[in-house]
Amino acid sequence: MKINLRFRLLNHIVKSLMYEIRHTTGNNLRELFNKASSNTYYTVLILALLPILFSGCQPNRDQKENIDERLFQHHFITRDLPGTTDWGYGCSTLADFDMDGDLDYSFSGKEGLYWFENHSIDHWERHEVGELTLRALGANSMDVDNDGWPDIVIGGYWYRNSQNPREQKFERFQYDNRIQSNIHDVMFADMDGDGRNDLVVLGEGDGLFWYKLPSHPLKDENWERHTVTLDVLVKNDRIHGGIAPNGIGDLDGDNDNDLVLPDRWLENQENGTKWVKHALPFGKRGPFGLSSRNWIIDLDNDGDNDIVMADCDQQASRIAWLENNGGAIPAFTARFLPMSAPGIRGSFHSLFVGDLDNDGDIDILTCDQEDDSLPTEGAPPRWYVWENISTTSYPEFVEKVILNNKIGGHDALVGDVDGDGDLDIVSKVWNLWPESGNNGIEHGDILENRLINQPE
Repeated sequence: MKINLRFRLLNHIVKSLMYEIRHTTGNNLRELFNKASSNTYYTVLILALLPILFSGCQPNRDQKENIDERLFQHHFITRDLPGTTDWGYGCSTLADFDMDGDLDYSFSGKEGLYWFENHSIDHWERHEVGELTLRALGANSMDVDNDGWPDIVIGGYWYRNSQNPREQKFERFQYDNRIQSNIHDVMFADMDGDGRNDLVVLGEGDGLFWYKLPSHPLKDENWERHTVTLDVLVKNDRIHGGIAPNGIGDLDGDNDNDLVLPDRWLENQENGTKWVKHALPFGKRGPFGLSSRNWIIDLDNDGDNDIVMADCDQQASRIAWLENNGGAIPAFTARFLPMSAPGIRGSFHSLFVGDLDNDGDIDILTCDQEDDSLPTEGAPPRWYVWENISTTSYPEFVEKVILNNKIGGHDALVGDVDGDGDLDIVSKVWNLWPESGNNGIEHGDILENRLINQPE
């Protein structure tokens, strides 16, 4: 055990040194060596690694860059919705609602919740899911009643798929009558270790909770609820968002699911009944308090889970991956992603981490929120992918703008929508922006990945 811990520590030190030296030049590099001179252990490591480290400073001729604006083609899912909305469009989910073998899309406006039937990449048909009792942002899809059909869950309510959704609306049930405000994040994960998914929700007006799904959910009743923390409340730390879209996972290697919030992670103890807060080196406050989009994944392939985090609900959003040092109570080091495109970013209210160019490594996607209350500066809302160009297990990212047509996104979701073997992106507007590429009107969008069927 001691040998294994020493190896993991050595591995972390080496990777940290490689990162520091590759990102240090001139006087700063001399400062690094001055600091190391007082520590024999670090000095020996640096001297031994110099040939390798500095060879990595040169451009790698074997690196391949596959991602640019030509890879993705924008199509509208819809260019209008009934009524008008002044607060925002929420409740994004991606699932095969009609069970015809392809992915459909849902989101909400002021007048209600809709799903869009996928006929083809540029032909979508709108259907009604049902009315919204509360204004809602967060949503997720899951087969709640185990009938084989995907349902939709929002804050306080779930919508049962009618099994004939083209002709018949979903049936609405209430699972928590105590929720009286917007729920920002809705997730499913096993929180108590029984092998079954539980429901996890976060809302700054209510709290952060997880629920046991009942065996017979087809009635209005309060599901068994467990409080994770009330720190998220406006009167406390005011954490607007954080666990979505993939901020639940095992960070400390003890085989249970922990939670990530902006500036902290919550350690799961005693099967989801006790939670211990630990600090993270990322997270800043905006007009809605602390808010981020998070994704837990082993990004550097060293056997422990890291975190990708993006600011949201604020201007000048940043994005970084937080490297896990592998400790029993892990510490994290923030590795900020480069931003080479001109202009100041808006709100990064979307995040996906996965292989977008089918080259076997992990890329990172986000976009500016289309929103005149949180605007970009010096450029319109854009879509970004940080392509992983590393030829080793340790990631190296370059920023690519993949869409720049005055169309922003919000809570984007990723899946093979056209069934051709690569990952496409669906999204929608948040707040209306008069200068948008859809003439200031609400819209839903798909970015078709043309990696497989790209024209010659």
